[in-house]
Amino acid sequence: MTQAQSQARAVEEMFSSIAARYDLLNHLLSMGLDVYGRKKAVAAFGDLKGKKILDVACGTGDLALAIARAGDGSTRVIGGDFSANMLAIGDEKVAKAGLGERVSLELMDALAIAKPDREFDGSSCAFGVRNFAELDKGLAEMIRVVKPGGRVVILEFTTPTNRFFAAIYHFYFTRILPFAGGIISGNRKAYEYLPDTVYKFPSPDQLTERLATLGLEQVSFFPLTFGICGVHSGVKPSPGAEKAS
Repeated sequence: MTQAQSQARAVEEMFSSIAARYDLLNHLLSMGLDVYGRKKAVAAFGDLKGKKILDVACGTGDLALAIARAGDGSTRVIGGDFSANMLAIGDEKVAKAGLGERVSLELMDALAIAKPDREFDGSSCAFGVRNFAELDKGLAEMIRVVKPGGRVVILEFTTPTNRFFAAIYHFYFTRILPFAGGIISGNRKAYEYLPDTVYKFPSPDQLTERLATLGLEQVSFFPLTFGICGVHSGVKPSPGAEKAS
């Protein structure tokens, strides 16, 4: 087993252990702003009528459901995650929402997506890419499965740029969150690991550069609420445009 595979398995086991509290975790990490962030991520796709979207590292399916609701009866969303526990909770949410004909969730390795090239009109990931064992490989897979002209949208936590707010957020992240999360979930290590991934993750400028290097055009970043999180998006060019560039 490679180091990346070992890391991926450890992360999968951790997420599976906190699946029942995963939605609460996102609320705590984002200070309740994850719902607003998903709305902005969905809006980045534009018109979703007739579109087929792949939501990678979908967790319990919140973004997949938001995408489906923003479209119409012709919109289809496939959500994929490596945690069966997460997907089981997601399936319950899909059924409760009455969207079983438009949203399907399945086991999926974000680093080796078992889908053909150019199958989807867009791909997305909310609060998941920072957990990829191999970031560039996961991003490349998200791009590979999208048709030319399709959009890749990423919602992810960032580090606030305002020094005063960043100091408050750091204290909350490293002291209050692990303590409260540990009590609620019984797994303090998970609540220490996840904030740590935010600080080790590439900056918005660095992620923008990576997405452009991997082939996306019109790459943009939209910060949300003091820089707690933000939306990256980019368009996959046509083969002719790729060669011309």
